[in-house]
Amino acid sequence: MLARHIIRAAAVPLALASTLLTAGGAGAAGVTGWEVSLSGNSAAGSLMSVSSVDDDLAWAVGREDGHGVIMRWDGGQWAEDTAPGLPDVWQWSAVSAVSADDVWAYGSVGRDQALVHYDGERWNSVTAAGPADDSWPEVPIDAVPGRLFKGGNALYTYAGGTWQTFALPALVDIRDIDAISADDAYATGMKYPVKGGHPVTYHWDGTTWTLMDQPPVRTGTDTAEVAASSDSVYVAGWADDPDETAPVPDVARWDGSAWEDITGSLATFYIHAIAPDGAGGLWVTGNDQAEPAHADPVFWHFDGTTWTKEAGVPALDGDTRWPSYSFYDLAPADGSGGFWAVGEYSTPMDSHGDMTVNGLIERSTATAPEASTG
Repeated sequence: MLARHIIRAAAVPLALASTLLTAGGAGAAGVTGWEVSLSGNSAAGSLMSVSSVDDDLAWAVGREDGHGVIMRWDGGQWAEDTAPGLPDVWQWSAVSAVSADDVWAYGSVGRDQALVHYDGERWNSVTAAGPADDSWPEVPIDAVPGRLFKGGNALYTYAGGTWQTFALPALVDIRDIDAISADDAYATGMKYPVKGGHPVTYHWDGTTWTLMDQPPVRTGTDTAEVAASSDSVYVAGWADDPDETAPVPDVARWDGSAWEDITGSLATFYIHAIAPDGAGGLWVTGNDQAEPAHADPVFWHFDGTTWTKEAGVPALDGDTRWPSYSFYDLAPADGSGGFWAVGEYSTPMDSHGDMTVNGLIERSTATAPEASTG
């Protein structure tokens, strides 16, 4: 769910109480690193999706204590969105912003789905096409000028107040969509179950969806992420290694004529989000399972040839004993190469064995790093 509607390129100063934390990537050139923009006790317990209009306007969605939360960035801080019209939901799982008065969010409540549109003044409920997806309630959406795309157990497009449905084969679920324009979009998912199933990737040409060649990922890989740029389409996922406890990631790139496995040195990583860096490369994040176990948030960057591992910034109250950080989405923050990353982290266990899970937002003010050797 990436937004490409950044209309200003000015850098943004970020605030978290009175302190900003910064971490530079090892071996990186021209990188200022990542900053914590939201952590600690906030309105969000976990954040699933983020989308930015420009350097001082963005939305992130998730949940807190069993109810959906939408957060809004105003250029200085994140706060819960108080615009009227939002229904009560268990979780908002996807957001896609086209402009300041054209924002979409998708969520779930019980066995039902909720779709809302922000017109610059209030949120308005819109009837979503198709039934709620019981298998994967975190249905993807992506909006571009003039069209909304929705996944799940079918592929749906919405334009001019009308839904168009593209039926999928049985047991196929679309897990992610990335649209370049109203006439150019990509969707990926799986024919389930993973064992015995296979990944699927579709292309939208403005009229219909066409099944693409199957990407070269290892058997058992659940492909749940797609990202498109002007010259490449990426799909990514991870598999359980039957002989190991760590996940086995896979990333493939389509160059317009064929797929290529570019996983390379990327390893022991649950991939939850991917995004083109705007310079011919790719950012990847999720949950790091590298040994020895550590708690730092982690990002990987692919420059077209080599992967580079870059540390995010731990929250001041985050756990340090095991991997406790997960990021679930990435999106451009401005036109200068900055990115938002949203997710969650856990605090240390208290004397009763309890821990708190808090929402986390980090911001990269970096341009893409140069690849490290090795």
